[in-house]
Amino acid sequence: MINATGLYNEVLNGILDRIPGGREIHQQMVQDAGRRASNAAASQAVSGNAVDANRQASLPAVNRNAGNGDGIRNVPFSSLMEHFADGGDTQGLVRRAIEAEIDDAALRHNLDANLVRAVIRAESGYRPDVVSSAGAMGLMQLMPGTAASLGVTDPFDIRQNIDAGTRYLRRMLDTFDGDLELALAAYNAGAGAVRRHGGIPPFRETMNYVPRVQGYMERYALAQYQQAAEDSRGL
Repeated sequence: MINATGLYNEVLNGILDRIPGGREIHQQMVQDAGRRASNAAASQAVSGNAVDANRQASLPAVNRNAGNGDGIRNVPFSSLMEHFADGGDTQGLVRRAIEAEIDDAALRHNLDANLVRAVIRAESGYRPDVVSSAGAMGLMQLMPGTAASLGVTDPFDIRQNIDAGTRYLRRMLDTFDGDLELALAAYNAGAGAVRRHGGIPPFRETMNYVPRVQGYMERYALAQYQQAAEDSRGL
C-alpha cells in the first residue's frame, strides 16, 4: 500500500534540502512545537484532565522519523510547489513521483520510458497498491517469487517496484534478443511458456496483452511528439 507517512517524509526532506538552513529551521519548529505541547499538557493536568494530558503529550507535533526514500526528490522543487499552488492533491503528487521513477529506471536499464509506462498502465492502471487474484503486486505487478529474486523488500514501494519490474523487462528483452513482442509475452506469461510454444503462447490474456502494451506505448510516444510540437510553436 502507499505509505502516506513515507510520502510525507519524502516531500518534507525534498523541501528541507532546497531551503538554506532548512533543517535547522525545521528542528527549531519541532522544539517549539514540543514545548507548546508540553505546556498544553501541563495545563490540562492542572485542570484535572490527566488522561487527556498524557494523550496529548504522547502525540508528536511533527513527524520526526524522516524517511530515506528519494523518489519524490526527482520531481523539481518548483514543479512540486506549482502542483500544490494549482490545487493539486496527494494523488497527483504520487503520479509525479511515479513518472520520475519511470524515467530514472528506464535510463538505468536502457529501456524506452514509454515502454515502462505502457507496461504499468496495462498491469496496474498506475495503482501502486493493487494486488491481482494471482498475487501479483504493485505498479508492475510483481509476483512474490519474482520480487524476492530481484531483491524487493516492499513491492508496494514505488521505487522498488518500478526498478525491479524494469530490470525484469530488460532481462526478458535480452533473453529474446530484443524481440519486443516475445519479451512482453514473457513478462506476462513467463519466459518458459514463450520457449515451450516457440513464440507468443496461445493464452487469451497474453495474446491480448502484447498488442495492448504496444498500443499504449505508441500513444505515449505520440502524445510526447504532439507536446513537443506545441512547445516549439510557442517559442
